[in-house]
Amino acid sequence: MNTKYIMQNVIQHNNLSQPVYDRLKKMIQKGELAPGQKLVQERLATALGVSRTPLLKALQMLEHEMIVESIPRRGMYVREISLQEMIDVYDCREAIESTAVKLVIERATDTELSKLKEIFEPFAKTQHIHAGKYRKADEKFHDMIVELSKNPVLQKMSSVSDIYKLVYQYGLIRPPEETMIEHALIIKAILNRDLESADRALRNHISLSRQKLAQRQQDKSSLV
Repeated sequence: MNTKYIMQNVIQHNNLSQPVYDRLKKMIQKGELAPGQKLVQERLATALGVSRTPLLKALQMLEHEMIVESIPRRGMYVREISLQEMIDVYDCREAIESTAVKLVIERATDTELSKLKEIFEPFAKTQHIHAGKYRKADEKFHDMIVELSKNPVLQKMSSVSDIYKLVYQYGLIRPPEETMIEHALIIKAILNRDLESADRALRNHISLSRQKLAQRQQDKSSLV
């Protein structure tokens, strides 16, 4: 067989695995593929209109990120995230985002920083906050903090720890009425380029959510 054809085919498969990975990840994060659901490769390949090769590569990438898991003699499944894992993920988030905030204050322009404030402005004008829309805004806020750090390595680390987004499948950890105030404090400090206040507000925000998860775990254990 023509060597050039073989190489082109390999390259096409390698290129295709990334969009397949992106699509699967989004399906999992949106709950279209639920925690504990078996991933039947034949059905997924047909649904996505791809061959098994790029699909398998995409699943391996997701497994590396602890989003799916391969169970011997059973197949590939969407991972079910335990409460303890959620707590561990919040520990990682605090480390990553605390570093990101420092870089954001140093590197982002005033125009870029104003985008953070715009994320939550629609919710300040309403008494009833739509949980689904707020969840997306919350996710966007934390993503933007890392993005505005302008540090590719940190962005990659954050992407690998995207398992935290699976937490949203279980609903908001705390009501918007609580976290809106915390987000406002973080944003105000960042806009003022007050690193100490921004870091303190961010760590407090993440810590309170982690404490809420820990309380859920304790309550669950007490029922056993």
